[in-house]
Amino acid sequence: MDEFRHLYNKYEKQIYKYLIYLSEDKFIAEELTQETFLKAFKSIYSFKGQSKVSTWLFQIAKYTFYSYLRKNKNDEQVADISTFKNEITNKETPEDIYLEKEESLGLLTAIKNLKQPQQEIVILRIYNELSFKEIGEIFNQSDRWARVNFYRAKSRLVSIINGGEEDEK
Repeated sequence: MDEFRHLYNKYEKQIYKYLIYLSEDKFIAEELTQETFLKAFKSIYSFKGQSKVSTWLFQIAKYTFYSYLRKNKNDEQVADISTFKNEITNKETPEDIYLEKEESLGLLTAIKNLKQPQQEIVILRIYNELSFKEIGEIFNQSDRWARVNFYRAKSRLVSIINGGEEDEK
């Protein structure tokens, strides 16, 4: 039990940030984070160690979110990007805080204009600092696939931020 508590303490914030991005709602993200770790606890015996524990947890989180979407596909979700922005900003002056929030909002808005799975790849790489190998494992693909998609997403983000056309979802 102590080992699992250590796992929770180590990965809870990363999983939460990932789910906040996917759900755009801090309350849903909190609920799904708890559900992710409950599922992980119930199925810890099935973890074979062929990937990193973090990769395994992100996969559970991703499928937990998709399951939530299937169950609640008629519910409207309200974007709460400001919650996510507040968690990642940590400047001292009001001007710095404002500029950081504006940049974060612009980046998150641009990321939302990418096609799936590039949105998730960018979030996993930039905000959760996962390796290409780990990202590939989450999507049951190769690290090369993750690297190529990340590069394409970065190029597309630069185009969107510089006033280019937005992708259709």
